[in-house]
Amino acid sequence: MNMAEHHIAGKPQPRVNEVNEPFWTGVNEGRIRLQRCLNESCGRVIFYPRVCCPFCHAPDLKWVDAAGGGRVLSHTTIHRAHHDGFNEELPYVFAAVELDEGVIFYAQLPGAPADGTSLLGRRVKAEFSEHGPDRKIVVFRLA
Repeated sequence: MNMAEHHIAGKPQPRVNEVNEPFWTGVNEGRIRLQRCLNESCGRVIFYPRVCCPFCHAPDLKWVDAAGGGRVLSHTTIHRAHHDGFNEELPYVFAAVELDEGVIFYAQLPGAPADGTSLLGRRVKAEFSEHGPDRKIVVFRLA
């Protein structure tokens, strides 16, 4: 195993289950998949994956692809990683991103300035980063 493979393999991996599997399959294919409530009086977009709508409690949800754009709502620079698998990336920016579809997504912003420069309101675009064996995660780049 080379250093890059060891670095990726040492990161914590998501717990994939029957509820969130369509989301993770989409990420591996380079898509952010969200759920939309099919109740006509609701119709809201939902993230994280659920078995029913958290707003109206309707059980009928449909998977839809997000456009992949959004804006930074909040961010912080990580100087001490919560897991050793991320140490080689320090320091890095971690942000709350409001996707254009209205849901909030938390992810790294590779390449963003880690010096405390305000990124609030900045546009971002989703990318898909290798995270483990046969596993990608969503990250965002400044647009």
